Amino acid sequence: MASSSAYEDVRAAIAEKGSDARVEVNQRALIDKILARYASTGAVYRELLQNSNDAEATIAEIIITTSSSAPNSSSNGGESNGSGKYLKEEVTQVIYRNNGHPFRAQDWARLRKIAEGNPDESKVGAFGVGAYTMFSICEEPLVVSGKRGEEEAMFFFWKGDALWTKTGMAPKGILNMSTSLQNEKDVNNWTSFILPSRDPYPLPDLVEFGQFLTASLTFTQCLSNIRVYVNQTLQMNIQKTILESRVIATPKASSWWKNDGAVTYSSSGMFTLGKAEQLTQTSVLMGVSLRKNLSPTSEMETSVVKARYASALVKTKIPQDIEKRMIRVTKKNPPKELTVQIFLDAADSHDQDDSSKPKTDSKVLSAVKKNRQSRAVQITDSFAPTAGSGRIFIGFRTSQTTGLGIHLAAPLMPTVEREAIDFVDPALRVFNMELLEVAGILMRLALEHEMGRLGIMWDEGKEERDKWKAKQEEQQKLNKSLKTTGVEGARNNDQSKPGNQSASDNDSTTIQSSLFSFASFMARGVKNTLVEAIKAVPVFCEDDETTELLNPTDERPLSLEERDAVILMRAYCPRVSTPDSLVGQCLAKGFGRCLSSLSPPVLTMSGVVRGVDARLCHHGMEAFRIPNVVRRVMLENAREYHTVIATCPILSMHDMIETMKSQVLSEQELIRLLKWWPKICRMDQSFGRYGSALKEVIRFESSLIGGQETVAKNITRATADPRSIQVINLDSILYYTSNKLLQELPLPDTAITRVLQNAVGLRNLEDKSFSQWFVPLPFDMWASFISSHPCLTEAKFSDDKLRIQVLAALSKHYDELGSATGKRRFINLLPVKTLFLPIEIDDGMDTPQCRNPSDIYLSSSDLSAFEGLGKFEKGELFRLP
Repeated sequence: MASSSAYEDVRAAIAEKGSDARVEVNQRALIDKILARYASTGAVYRELLQNSNDAEATIAEIIITTSSSAPNSSSNGGESNGSGKYLKEEVTQVIYRNNGHPFRAQDWARLRKIAEGNPDESKVGAFGVGAYTMFSICEEPLVVSGKRGEEEAMFFFWKGDALWTKTGMAPKGILNMSTSLQNEKDVNNWTSFILPSRDPYPLPDLVEFGQFLTASLTFTQCLSNIRVYVNQTLQMNIQKTILESRVIATPKASSWWKNDGAVTYSSSGMFTLGKAEQLTQTSVLMGVSLRKNLSPTSEMETSVVKARYASALVKTKIPQDIEKRMIRVTKKNPPKELTVQIFLDAADSHDQDDSSKPKTDSKVLSAVKKNRQSRAVQITDSFAPTAGSGRIFIGFRTSQTTGLGIHLAAPLMPTVEREAIDFVDPALRVFNMELLEVAGILMRLALEHEMGRLGIMWDEGKEERDKWKAKQEEQQKLNKSLKTTGVEGARNNDQSKPGNQSASDNDSTTIQSSLFSFASFMARGVKNTLVEAIKAVPVFCEDDETTELLNPTDERPLSLEERDAVILMRAYCPRVSTPDSLVGQCLAKGFGRCLSSLSPPVLTMSGVVRGVDARLCHHGMEAFRIPNVVRRVMLENAREYHTVIATCPILSMHDMIETMKSQVLSEQELIRLLKWWPKICRMDQSFGRYGSALKEVIRFESSLIGGQETVAKNITRATADPRSIQVINLDSILYYTSNKLLQELPLPDTAITRVLQNAVGLRNLEDKSFSQWFVPLPFDMWASFISSHPCLTEAKFSDDKLRIQVLAALSKHYDELGSATGKRRFINLLPVKTLFLPIEIDDGMDTPQCRNPSDIYLSSSDLSAFEGLGKFEKGELFRLP
């Protein structure tokens, strides 16, 4: 109480008898210290561009005047002095002007005051210090604005450390530069900032300057064109053009009791996405034209990229205590509604071409390569962020990254220099965290929309992919046929592969573009190149066949839909956001809450499915038409997205067994499976326990050609006669043939056909992994089968050759039997009471006749003792010539 009373007593005494004095500010020191907070280069242009966009300007022009000085080795500097050196250009003055609304009385008044920001809550400016960045390059700026012919002017000047201004009417026409800039039809009302250099400084590199200006146009609502002149010559023109806009559908709950609908509000309800029609995706073109050098006659190089943005109108419901604190800090009311935008992607205009069309013209490829090296392309290449390098835009780009391959624009509350987000003030911290969470929700909704669009495009492109596959198979058959006849060098991939380029170009295409991304972890090892196709498999197996079986080749280049999906998914491989990691955490929280019960979608060979329903290729199982498998080339291009973000499981034997229950393998697929099984069992012995279950469910098609089951090398499902195809259960096949005596002889239905066995290989069938599948066919079992075969039971002349071969095999086997008991048992298996023995009888005929073995005597037998007792035939075993 005493201290409080003392305070009041002293204050009252001074108030009654003391003298008043105004607190003074060293304005020069204050401005210098404010400018010291602006760490980024080009801060003056950033602020001027922001003011132009707030003034609803569509065009901004930067008119630079230079003077030549000492020689420089850089061609950006200017004209050559004849010695191979270039004269160094130094900036002596910059005029920045825009065609937005002219200054009003209140605008002139705010320009004279430091720290009195724009009171409009829909505008970015809050602290009222941005305009003073002009003093970073100019000692006494001059501003001219107003209706054409009625322009007012204000210039700043110093009296010691105090800053003063003078205002008045500008001389008519003195700042109409349209004639000198060769634009006589110009009728714009220009607001101009004339900035003579305090100290001449080097002309900025126009490529780097263009990259900065292009980034500045990323999220501008009004400003769409920036022109840069150097000494009255147009050197660079950047134009943003809106193409189309589409509504992004918000997923609804499938039923009232399921919590699978999209969450569209922040955790505490401070922000809520607007109506469905207010959630849109917009496509734009960003075009850059830049002269090769500063010469007025030099050629203009041009590059164009296409980009997409997702935008949402957000309703706000700020708690009263936070709103009161924000008003005290920012001196304006929080917005009732605001707009959040995310940058989706950017791709070169020639990347939008259909990659399925051949591009074999070397002149075209050379031109593309040359264009890729142009200075304009260097600017457009920087338009999209690389993985983890997306920026937060608060009006314009800040130094805060999103940790993602995405730019985010939102009216977050920044620090004074607008280089970072304010997480220090308690009220602003809550505001910013909740707004970032809503941005994460928008990212998820845009992802769902984009993947859904790609799924539709994928389904529409099925016919073209099938045509390419059929053409490739036809070419492979032709190559194989030519190779077997000794003809080499027939293969010509340039005619059969879509999107073919030179070897170095076809291996990979450099991609700087990305869509948006999210995650709550730091991804590792994200590639910067997009692999077009898996043309070679890793060599780590004992032979080429094993390598190919475990890593199937996939030569089809990426389709347009797959390229878009790769760009999308690669952006979902983030880094930690810097300098504040809280940004990435808030985005991740919103992304996860949006559709918490649904995993992110992926593009598979069957179409777009949820990550948990997709399967990653694994040890060659993908070759057997298992649904929802991700192509290996897609996995290699965006591994982190598939494995961590979408949490796609790898293929398992359970998936394979379930697939085999519902499909029928072609003969070629069966051959591949039978070759693959022993390889995979050797690699991973755990597969062996699934052998019996797998065999039980395998069914395959078998062609019947001329009454014989065979693997038809030149017959496909499309060309085969349905009447010549039968479906066989592999579980009904129990034996393979290891006995050489049985080659080319009929086999029982329970044995693998000879052609199939030859295609698979006896060595593979003898592998221990098949011990539960097949065993060697016992000769006695075959003898029992052949005894009832028509070649022995029907005595047809057409079977004579086969009968001889069968009898020869039986005879050789009989000779190989060691014991008399074994021989007797074997004889009991033979059809000795049927007409199957082909003999030659001396009846004047050259054709063999079949008799029962018990009714025939050898020609060498002496039958004289039985004359008159009956008719006895002698014959000699018929031998085919």
